[in-house]
Amino acid sequence: MSGSGSFGGADVTHESGVSRFCKSIFVAVCVAPLVLIGGVCVLGYNEHRAVCSVRAIDEGKKAVTEVGCDSATAGDGRLVMFSCDLKKDGLKPLSPSGEDFKERSFQGTGLETTIEMYQCVEKKHSTTKKDKAGGGTSTETTYSYDMQWMSSWVDRSKFNQAAEARAAAKAKCGDVVNPQWSDAWPANGVQYAEEVQAGAFTLPREYVKQVPLDSQVTMGTAPARWSFQKPDGEGYYFTGGGSNGIGRVRVKFAGNDWKHPAVTALGHNAGGQLSKWTASDSWMCAGFSLGEVRKGQVSKDDLFAKLETEANMMTYVLRAVGFLLSWFAFSLLFVPLEVAADCIPCIGPCLGDNIAAVTCCISCLPGLACSLGVAGCVWVFMRPMVGIPLLAVFVITLGGFIFFKIKNSKAG
Repeated sequence: MSGSGSFGGADVTHESGVSRFCKSIFVAVCVAPLVLIGGVCVLGYNEHRAVCSVRAIDEGKKAVTEVGCDSATAGDGRLVMFSCDLKKDGLKPLSPSGEDFKERSFQGTGLETTIEMYQCVEKKHSTTKKDKAGGGTSTETTYSYDMQWMSSWVDRSKFNQAAEARAAAKAKCGDVVNPQWSDAWPANGVQYAEEVQAGAFTLPREYVKQVPLDSQVTMGTAPARWSFQKPDGEGYYFTGGGSNGIGRVRVKFAGNDWKHPAVTALGHNAGGQLSKWTASDSWMCAGFSLGEVRKGQVSKDDLFAKLETEANMMTYVLRAVGFLLSWFAFSLLFVPLEVAADCIPCIGPCLGDNIAAVTCCISCLPGLACSLGVAGCVWVFMRPMVGIPLLAVFVITLGGFIFFKIKNSKAG
């Protein structure tokens, strides 16, 4: 149930060149250093985590003992791995919040509730253009209206109240106001069992949360004023709303798949109680642990290969984040130059855009050097054979940047 939307009017705001220049100075002096510090912290943490997590995974693969499902004392006091079926025994039924579904429950590792209402929504789209003179900018904000499923109440009274915008909202959504959320309806959220049995072993809550809730749950007959339908997937629909559907409510429940109860678990066994296993302390690495639950039967080699792949993927993502933060921080230092150029009559906006493009490219070099420098410093202490070459690249890159600046200064 979604249309093409209805557009209604536009608001235009203006910011002077003086205001932009003052803000750019503040950003360059105050914001840029904070962003750079944030990037350095991300990079330093990431490189330390990368080395220590790989060490923990390698040590765990060598130390793990594969055990069966019948004896809780198998591998007692050691890192164990097993593939067993989850059991319903001892699991307390989980019921959704709210009055309407309180008599219905699901016995499983967890219950996820997703509730949405079909509502009229307002969307904003802003476009900023530079003035031809003075260094100022003009921002045009346009409003459009549509009907969508939303997971929280949308207050229509906060929409743009201009006559043209109100007419556009009425044309798309009519006069129906988005109804208030009822306390009797279930709330969005996830509930988990405190512990679950897998074979002879007990999985605590931190393990239970890793069991996927990927199976739709049907809780018997629908309560009063609700009906069970499948127009957008299995779910319960509240009978109400206007002729255009606004105010209609749907709720879906998901739990673990009891048709495929097998899981593979990895952790420290203490008399049948599983917990995270902590790797032995090493140089600059302490407290790194392993504790996993995966759906289905997974072999030892496959499990540890997945753990290593996930750790490496996280390393690459955080490296990219740290580098982009460093690059962005250095680019912020040049923003006052762009704004100053914008103030030049006639050619100002074009000149400012060119300066922004050039300084963006230039700031990539110190951003890269900073990233390599931080990574190199961490690895010099943790893995010298890798860290020293990285640090050498950092010094060469930074030296090239300084040489480029000095050469340009003399030419100027």
